[in-house]
Amino acid sequence: MGGHLRAGETLSEAVREAEEEIGIPVEIGDITRLGRRFAHSVAGSDNEVQEVFALRSDLPLDAYRLHPDEVDAIVSVPLDAALALFDGRQAAARGVELRRDSMASSVARITVSGFAAGESSGYPARALLGLLEVITGRAPEPFELR
Repeated sequence: MGGHLRAGETLSEAVREAEEEIGIPVEIGDITRLGRRFAHSVAGSDNEVQEVFALRSDLPLDAYRLHPDEVDAIVSVPLDAALALFDGRQAAARGVELRRDSMASSVARITVSGFAAGESSGYPARALLGLLEVITGRAPEPFELR
């Protein structure tokens, strides 16, 4: 999920996006910084500095409530399969998907093109490696991608 800071807004205020978009309350102490990404659009009109954070949640997918206008679906994919998908070692991964128009999760074929950014190298793999550190109880070394 993604959120944008409004002018003058603090990170503590911005984590509200989690509850708005996926229906779970998140506090600033729940997130871990993974790094920073400088995103440049092809047309040059949408350049952003994106701070990337991880949140470990062991809730089942059906505990999430997806915002009807902002989130199409969320997926659960084994981390090793997600890494192989985003570093190009495999074209698809098997996962579980919860779509906003359904109250039940289902098995799904997950591909890079199914994600909003559709990126397969660099940022997603770095973020997933940071997430692996968080899941295993270690502090990730923050990345910076320009």
